[in-house]
Amino acid sequence: MRTTTLQLYDCDRCGFTYKKMQLKRQRGMLLCEDCRDNLKKIITPKPRWSSPRDNSLTTVPVNNPTVYTISAATGINALRQSRDYDHEGGRRNFHMYVVSDGGAITVVADPPIVAGLQGDILSLTGTSDTDTVQINDADTVALINGYPAVLGSGDTITFVYNTTLTSGGWGVSLWGSTGYGFGGQDYAWVETSRTKGGF
Repeated sequence: MRTTTLQLYDCDRCGFTYKKMQLKRQRGMLLCEDCRDNLKKIITPKPRWSSPRDNSLTTVPVNNPTVYTISAATGINALRQSRDYDHEGGRRNFHMYVVSDGGAITVVADPPIVAGLQGDILSLTGTSDTDTVQINDADTVALINGYPAVLGSGDTITFVYNTTLTSGGWGVSLWGSTGYGFGGQDYAWVETSRTKGGF
């Protein structure tokens, strides 16, 4: 009568002992049925998911930002996003690239910038040193120290929208007992920063 030696092996993933015939080689390991990956569930990326070009060899962005043309009479009459941003707690972030409709202009629209929602952040970046956009301090636009902002190429100004400005103002103590609103308004785009610079 012929006898054979039973070959026992441990699963390389769970460590339990099995007969050799119960284990299958997968990804360089001997695995039991419970530890093997179900390769049928792995989806092969379709060609359309791949990048149309080798992004590791280029520094040119795929998409150029949209540049919005601003006129003196209409100002920033709509909030538009030139890039996609995550909304944090309902706060919206807008970054608009702007240029004048011809030559250096000063926005005289009332309001200079359309109203937003509490906590909205708006950044405006100029794109031309010839067709500049100037924004002045106004009832609904509170510029630091009241200094006008001229947006040339690469110049950026950032605002936060505040609907609770019922007292205080630039040039006087915000904690004074006899504060005042921005020209009688209880809301304003408040400048938080500005940067001079070119692309």
